[in-house]
Amino acid sequence: MRWSFPVGRLFGIPIRVHYTFLLLLAFIWYVETTVLGAQAGLHSVIFWALIFVCVLLHELGHSLVAQSYGLTIASIILLPIGGVSQITEIPRDPIKEVAITVAGPVTNFLIAGVLLFFGKMIYPSLQFSEISLQSGSTIVDLFWANIMLGLFNIVPAYPMDGGRILRGIIAMRKEYVEATRLAADVGKLFAIGFIVVGFFYNWWLILIGIFVFSGASSEAEAAVLTSRLEKLPVSSLMITDFRTISPGEPLTAVVEKSLHTFQNDFPVVENGKFVGILTRSSVIESLHHHLHERRVGDIAKRNFPTILPEATAAEALTAMRSSGVTVAPVEQDGKLFGIITMEKLLEASDVLNDK
Repeated sequence: MRWSFPVGRLFGIPIRVHYTFLLLLAFIWYVETTVLGAQAGLHSVIFWALIFVCVLLHELGHSLVAQSYGLTIASIILLPIGGVSQITEIPRDPIKEVAITVAGPVTNFLIAGVLLFFGKMIYPSLQFSEISLQSGSTIVDLFWANIMLGLFNIVPAYPMDGGRILRGIIAMRKEYVEATRLAADVGKLFAIGFIVVGFFYNWWLILIGIFVFSGASSEAEAAVLTSRLEKLPVSSLMITDFRTISPGEPLTAVVEKSLHTFQNDFPVVENGKFVGILTRSSVIESLHHHLHERRVGDIAKRNFPTILPEATAAEALTAMRSSGVTVAPVEQDGKLFGIITMEKLLEASDVLNDK
């Protein structure tokens, strides 16, 4: 995800933090320091940082169960509104989807249980009976924060965890696309409710409502798109007549070639082997910085999926989105059959939609 930076890996999963998360901590520190003093500001920042550690553990709960089913986790990203586990593909098996989703809230409840156990063991006088995030005890406050996170996440507002559980349950009886649409409709209703309540009680709910509404809409559209593309083999969409470039060519040569073709992205081929992708955006950025003699190999993307000719267009779309590329080679056993582009996949979806 853009505007995020890596902070490490856990269980082989890259952990990233969005820059806006740092802005949130800075905002909390400023407000608390201004109103209550420097010590209160520091305490608030530490407390919220600990909450996001719990959010990270929540996302790890999802991710580890997903890994146990053989799925790949591209990364976990911490955002001001929570965390996101970027699972390359959500399983169509409703039971697996429910198991992956339930693992997140269960993790929060387990954290709360651990805090309660050790809190009572170390500090017997601690009181956990009153719901509070400002009790004066970090242990008690984190206990209730995890209870709230767990309960809030099981609200059936797709694409939140509860909404995904709802989608999984519906998918046990209906088609996957229809189940997604129904869960998304429920999610939008909850989103509107969050926004309305947020105007009167807490502006944070407004942000969550906007996120839920947009997320429900985009995921429903993605489910429909994927369903359409499952009907098409990549071999029927791949481009066999395309221009290639070599790693040693300067960008000026690429610009010259682009004037004689409609291609936006160029496969980088060396000794007959597909070795990278040169995107139009990377060329424009280099030219903007007057790096006209820069070599193709210096800016070509080396991280790209290899698509098999018999793969479905839906599988190609998932692989390309996970890698962040708009063009990929279609090859098998070292033989390049053609290329598949994101533009071609989306055009195919539009054609199917019109039929």
